[in-house]
Amino acid sequence: MSEHTDHAASPAPATRAEARRKAGNGADISRALDRHDRRIGWMDLLRGSSIILVILLHSTEIVAARVGDVPAFFEFLSNFFAPFRMPMLMFLSGLLVAGSLHAPTGKYVWGKVRRIVWPIVVWTFIYAAGQYMVGKGEFMPWEWGFWNTYLWFMQFIFAYYILALLMKWVPIWVLFGVPFMLMFIVSPELVLLQRFFYLMPFFFLGAFIEKHWDQFARLLSVRWAAVLSVIPLGLGLFSGLVDPLWYVPLSVVPALLGIMILVRLTAVAPDVRWLAPVRFVGQYSLIYYVSHYPVFAALGWLALKAGITNSSAALVVVFIVTMGVATVFALLGRRMPVSLLFELPRRMWPAKKAALA
Repeated sequence: MSEHTDHAASPAPATRAEARRKAGNGADISRALDRHDRRIGWMDLLRGSSIILVILLHSTEIVAARVGDVPAFFEFLSNFFAPFRMPMLMFLSGLLVAGSLHAPTGKYVWGKVRRIVWPIVVWTFIYAAGQYMVGKGEFMPWEWGFWNTYLWFMQFIFAYYILALLMKWVPIWVLFGVPFMLMFIVSPELVLLQRFFYLMPFFFLGAFIEKHWDQFARLLSVRWAAVLSVIPLGLGLFSGLVDPLWYVPLSVVPALLGIMILVRLTAVAPDVRWLAPVRFVGQYSLIYYVSHYPVFAALGWLALKAGITNSSAALVVVFIVTMGVATVFALLGRRMPVSLLFELPRRMWPAKKAALA
């Protein structure tokens, strides 16, 4: 899903020190978005960090609901990252959309159907089956409540990808500006609709920066990004200590600035080996996201039935086991038949054999 830019290949740095100097100066940084060059490690790092924070948040919530109050630190942690967790995932998705638009429209849409819509359908039924098993199934597949699950994020992503087709004819600033205004107009009672408009500018800001990455890297130097890092830090502290900023329209501007700063700094960070597990989560973020919720929900239900009262220990166990099960899915997720849980095959039927001459 990255833009197929045609940057001239530059000579490889002779030493690691030279590579660090070039990265720090922003030289050749546009190659960071060239997926034909190499896997984008810094994007995997940001995506993986966001997914881990999502799983920690949900683990905290299920333990608080099923076992008891968790230490205040975890509530602070959830609120601290609230302005960035899901918006970062949206931004990173948008950062790679423009290039995929070069594909024929049918191929583009089919790619989103098989890799986004399909897992939504599969895991909605898995989640619903679990709900019925514990006596909480209330809706049938033809009712909206059946589809109103934790997979709202992927439903939004699919909608944004389809709306991105308009980028062929409509300036990106329109797709950024219209939802920016609508989030302030929509009634807060329409929670999902307001959230839809709140997150949409993050997606299309990513698409805009992809198209203008070189200019972005020059305007926001690493030095200035380091200085301005007080913006995301201050926003996180305000959200964690004063007033949680969960999809609050007034927080969107500092959140957008904060994400651009974090992206600029992470883009020049070295791919240190000890962060490889986080990058792995980022590489298989969809698998982690769709599979984690039924797992931790089941663990929370088991903790309730077992009468566990130590919330701290329960939180550690729920988080580690959920990550472990999701990791198993990630390791097996590209192999048939497990892969059918996460995407449809690229080709649904055999290619026609050429007619014999």
